[in-house]
Amino acid sequence: MKAYRGKDNKIRLFRPELNMQRMNRTAERASLPKFDEGEMVEIIADLVKLEKNWVPSADMSSLYIRPTYIGTEPNLGISNVNAAKLYVILSPVGRYLTTGFAPITLLATPEYVRAFRGGVGAFKMGCNYAPTIKVSTDAKKDGCHQVLWLIDDDHKITEVGTMNVMAYWVNGTRRGRAHHATT
Repeated sequence: MKAYRGKDNKIRLFRPELNMQRMNRTAERASLPKFDEGEMVEIIADLVKLEKNWVPSADMSSLYIRPTYIGTEPNLGISNVNAAKLYVILSPVGRYLTTGFAPITLLATPEYVRAFRGGVGAFKMGCNYAPTIKVSTDAKKDGCHQVLWLIDDDHKITEVGTMNVMAYWVNGTRRGRAHHATT
């Protein structure tokens, strides 16, 4: 989630309600206790207000807001969780890609998969990021900015890096008809 400082100096959160809904779906998938989404949005808004000086005013910058939810059961086994800690980390950030709006190069390989049917790719879980590190590092060594993740034998596109992707194109063989696809 991010907070942006507008030209009017007003700070705005980007879709906090949707972020908390997704986090609660993640909590359910991970067998963590559910929390009050509205209350959490208010707490985050209050935190951002308190730390308003951390919200940058430069173009293409924002305050990155990372809510984190972890089980705190005092056991070593795998089990449902009754005790958990929900905390928020804030960090000012600039552009995600240093290229700005210039085109980027993507590595597309069917050898690795980031998310798959029945997995946890639709949830905010740390385990989704670990498998991307080596492939992303290899992509950079090959001169690419990001990884275009593919799935299945027909190599359907699932996402770019850790983000959804949208493509728009005009197919000249079909009388110039426009098409779009999104993940």
